[in-house]
Amino acid sequence: MSAPQTIFLNALLWTLMLIPLWASAQMNANISRAEEENNFISLSGSYGQVIQRDAWFYGFSGEYSWRLNKLPIGIAGSFMWDQEKDITKNKVVNTFTAAVTSSYLINDRWSVGTGLGKGFMDTDNQDRNYKFTDGDWSTAIFFGYQIPLNIKSSLGISTSYEYNMSASETSFSIDLAYGFSL
Repeated sequence: MSAPQTIFLNALLWTLMLIPLWASAQMNANISRAEEENNFISLSGSYGQVIQRDAWFYGFSGEYSWRLNKLPIGIAGSFMWDQEKDITKNKVVNTFTAAVTSSYLINDRWSVGTGLGKGFMDTDNQDRNYKFTDGDWSTAIFFGYQIPLNIKSSLGISTSYEYNMSASETSFSIDLAYGFSL
């Protein structure tokens, strides 16, 4: 096998092994329950705790998802903002993150999801101003439950077990979301 083929194979295997874990803080598992509706918008709030250190975070996100035809599968793009408070270091960092996710609708209420997030702007600098950065990569698995309000809208709650690949630490978060089909 040639070097490019070996690199491609290693990247493919690494990607396949991470698929069950991909996600980011504040990603939720909302996709449209209505089979005739393919697009879904949701807004959510999140709270989480970093497991390895005395730090917690909260944040907000907006997500646009596409349901694949009448299949119970959704693909989404998200933009998130969160604020992490590290108690030990007496440090506060605000971060903007972009993410790509996928969700599987187990039934009309329960879903499971996966994705990949990348921080692109934060205040982790001497001036404490927002600056574009080569931020952290995050990954996790998340589960969601939707409470239908009507055929087009729902409230959702999701939990995620997250892994910050850049910092090699894990966290747990809970999201509350409102979403509606377009």
